[in-house]
Amino acid sequence: MSDNEYLQDLLKSQQLEEGCDELVALEAERDNVEVLLTEAFPNSNPNFTHGGSSAKGTMIREDYDLDEVCYFDNDDTAPGEKLEEIYDNVADLLEADYQVERKRSALRLKTKKGKDLKIDIVPGRYVSDDGTDVFLHQNEGDKERLKTNLEVHIAHVRESGCTDVIQLGKLWRTRNSILIRTFPLELLIIKVLSANDSGTLQDRFERVLTAFRDEIEDLMIEDPANPTGNDLSFALTEELRDTLRDVAEDTLIAAADHGWEHVFGALPTPRAPAVPRVAALTAAATAVGGAAPPWADEGE
Repeated sequence: MSDNEYLQDLLKSQQLEEGCDELVALEAERDNVEVLLTEAFPNSNPNFTHGGSSAKGTMIREDYDLDEVCYFDNDDTAPGEKLEEIYDNVADLLEADYQVERKRSALRLKTKKGKDLKIDIVPGRYVSDDGTDVFLHQNEGDKERLKTNLEVHIAHVRESGCTDVIQLGKLWRTRNSILIRTFPLELLIIKVLSANDSGTLQDRFERVLTAFRDEIEDLMIEDPANPTGNDLSFALTEELRDTLRDVAEDTLIAAADHGWEHVFGALPTPRAPAVPRVAALTAAATAVGGAAPPWADEGE
């Protein structure tokens, strides 16, 4: 088996098939949240939409969650007059059934016993009655609100032609404990491959890692839904850039010397999940991750 065939099979092993236990559990909790919010605001018409890796086609078994947005009409004051009130009121409501971790713009749900349900709820309000751009409350940063567009983000990633490399990049991030949020990682990969997206999966992934090793200080990202209004520069701290460079360099050396199976480990079998032989190629866990996607604070 060639290195490229191995990487392709590795991605196949990371697929979550429709109807699998993991997705069924996510969907059941999502449905419960929708019922709770709909009943709590009977005179509202909240729009519930999937975001994140599920919608983008970049979900992997080893690192997945569900981003569920809850957007209210621009003139609907029932859930709150201000964005912060909407955020707090939705959080307070969900706390009756869940433990709720309040993040930058998202609400991470856990069971009452503390088990992570891998679900982020993102409340917001449409900017106008055309139901496109939205305002989200922000707990952190200089701006109290953020203007963005979920559909633009989803399309930017899904239609980039890079979803397979993004999936592999997410697995690489997870296996090496690199604390970069999913959206900045997606944008970096798309940025690198926008100049040259030719070749095999192996070629393209190695091109990304080479850029991380050699050009990370110069790589810049912007919000495709609001490139001049949302500053994503703080998503790539100096520490995080150093980590990406160092791990990319070590990964490329390991792959060149020993092959990609040495980096990611043997492919899983029906009876045994894959265990990476190289769990971490460098001490990277101290890096501080950057900004979450504007609609969530994921673990994707």
